[in-house]
Amino acid sequence: MTILLSLMLAATPATGSAPPPMPQDLSQVPVINGWLGRKISPRWSEDVAKLYRHGECGGAVNHEGSQLLEIDMLFLLSGDGKPLKIAPVNVRCPDVEKFVSRRILGTLSGSFPKSGAADPRWMRSQVRFLWSDAP
Repeated sequence: MTILLSLMLAATPATGSAPPPMPQDLSQVPVINGWLGRKISPRWSEDVAKLYRHGECGGAVNHEGSQLLEIDMLFLLSGDGKPLKIAPVNVRCPDVEKFVSRRILGTLSGSFPKSGAADPRWMRSQVRFLWSDAP
């Protein structure tokens, strides 16, 4: 994960306190159940495939004759569901990382749950892409 993108949305929380550090153990971070991005991301597969093929990328696996790329995502969310930071965790492809982060910001920024909490919290989800390299 590039530092640029993990800091891309850096913002000072409304409380003025320092944001919580990025979690190192994903299993300790709550999952965003039913997040719209997980459902929509497969529609971006062809764009991701083009970026993946042209970059120094890794991580896609064979899946029934196609390529499957699953990216874990961390989101630092304010109490009103605004993303303060987006951190793709296991991308291993800077162009795909930028594309996914921009797409989430552009089309899905209002899709995060509101907790009503005064302090921001980290949550996680995943985006998935499937494409064929067959002629």
